[in-house]
Amino acid sequence: MATTIYCFNKSSVLKNTDMFLMINAINIMLPAFCKAWSLKPCTCIAAPPTTKVGSTGMYCVFLDTSTSPGTLAFHTETGNVPYGEIFVKTVLQYGGAMLMGSTNSVPTVAQAFAHEIFEMLVNPNINVWWQVSNSKLVPAEVCDPVQGSVVPIRVGSVMVGMSDYILPEWNDPQSTQGPYNFLNTLTRPFQMSRGGYLISMKAGGISYVYGSTASDYAQARSEYLLEYMKSKYVEVDAPVIEVPTTEVPIADEPPFSSVESFAPTLFGNRVDEPDAL
Repeated sequence: MATTIYCFNKSSVLKNTDMFLMINAINIMLPAFCKAWSLKPCTCIAAPPTTKVGSTGMYCVFLDTSTSPGTLAFHTETGNVPYGEIFVKTVLQYGGAMLMGSTNSVPTVAQAFAHEIFEMLVNPNINVWWQVSNSKLVPAEVCDPVQGSVVPIRVGSVMVGMSDYILPEWNDPQSTQGPYNFLNTLTRPFQMSRGGYLISMKAGGISYVYGSTASDYAQARSEYLLEYMKSKYVEVDAPVIEVPTTEVPIADEPPFSSVESFAPTLFGNRVDEPDAL
């Protein structure tokens, strides 16, 4: 039996028609995602108008803003029920678009939605960590390392900018062959894109690192996650480190018309984004 995630629109600026497009787009991506992560099938649906938020099991809700200033989106759990919240006005205030920006580097509300759905499925209780070395762990957040990468999905005549995600080979330190993420831009385990970020725990302290081209949007997401993880696990301040800029350029993303047309191309021709943890 498939897992159903109910989606609620409680935002004053998100049209229901746009939420339906996001739901259709993520349902295009979910079969491959669930297969890659060995999850049972999952589908997102729009919650009926009379459905009470939190009464359906796993869910996601679109709101205008958060009670925590600057928060863009998150996933967590209450009463052992995983859920995600997307703050539409805040994403737009950070220069984001609703469905698709002018380029693949512009964050979107749809990307934030996919980001939280993917991470909620892999880490529903927010308590899974992967071991990088004998002294370092990173949380099992499958979209953070590739935050700056938008996946264009065509729904009818509309393009919807969704989230890239890492694959299981990424968290295997001994893996020598990818792909390591859906867009196949990473080249080794525990690497992140120049627009991504990572939280890490070492010797009881939690800190974050973000890529050399990480946007204000990505940095805001990493800062929120850092504070959340510190409140959940430890109370130790740690320095913020920025990944230095490398000399290797990032190849321009070609204009793709649909997920079916671009995925085989990228899996056959790797695009380098060389910033690493």
